[in-house]
Amino acid sequence: MNIITKVVSYVIIIFIILSLNFFLPRMMPAGPLSGSGIMNSNEPVLEQYTNYMANLMHGDFGWSTSRNAPVWDALKGSFKWTLLLVGTSTMIYVLVGILSGAVSAWKKGKKTDTGLLILLISLASFPPFFLGMLFIIFLAWKLDMFPRFGAQTLFIDYSTPFGVLLDILHHLTLPAATLTLTSIGVIYLLTRNSMLNVLGEDYILAARAKGLGEWYIMRKHALKNALLPIITMVALVAGLVISGTIFVETVFAYPGVGMLVYEAVQAHDYPLLQGAFLFIALAILAVNFIADMIYVHLDPRVREE
Repeated sequence: MNIITKVVSYVIIIFIILSLNFFLPRMMPAGPLSGSGIMNSNEPVLEQYTNYMANLMHGDFGWSTSRNAPVWDALKGSFKWTLLLVGTSTMIYVLVGILSGAVSAWKKGKKTDTGLLILLISLASFPPFFLGMLFIIFLAWKLDMFPRFGAQTLFIDYSTPFGVLLDILHHLTLPAATLTLTSIGVIYLLTRNSMLNVLGEDYILAARAKGLGEWYIMRKHALKNALLPIITMVALVAGLVISGTIFVETVFAYPGVGMLVYEAVQAHDYPLLQGAFLFIALAILAVNFIADMIYVHLDPRVREE
């Protein structure tokens, strides 16, 4: 499948997502939708659908009844915090998961392998919201080491931008740690299993016979060839992380898109909820598209199909 075919398939998927985002709320009982601004029952559904698509093309996502503002303005204010949270945790769990999985496979059967396996699988078994609550109780409440809510300390004037950055990172630590620790186990296991398959190949034995260093063989030969299935899994885990952000942001009252979804549900603000779900769906799709492009770049065989 070439790149053009992939792009066309993603365009079709986007069209399906936009259509589902229009029709699913209209399958709910009419009561909550009436007066919410999400639909005009006097118009035929086809006309509503046409107007909905036309409005999206012009950047009009509707009007948030709870915030008394355009949905797009509400999403823009929350997007930066979700991007910071998801981006930071994703970089950490991908890098640490791949590195720990490679080391664990290289040390198979030894104490290092056993310790990493028990630790990371145990952490991955915690639901994100439960681990987040534990962090709040012990690290934020009892030990008072981290803030309990929010993305910034309110009503404080900092003398330098560095002070603002430190405050943001201080608030980010626990939510990012929650997402990282509950997501790292999948990447770790896949890397470990993929590395174990690669380590039995003839070119690894040949590299060792040449007298190359163990760290060099692991980086340049074993890990490089074990990355392909990992990239696909990273995209799948990223989708779960974006969805799980709703619970983490709610637990920490972190003002991202996940917290926006929670507030929209509480206020029965269906236009805002519809816009947030559309944002989440497109974000997951974008991550998978990037993973597909990286996969094509790393594996020329896919490009030639």
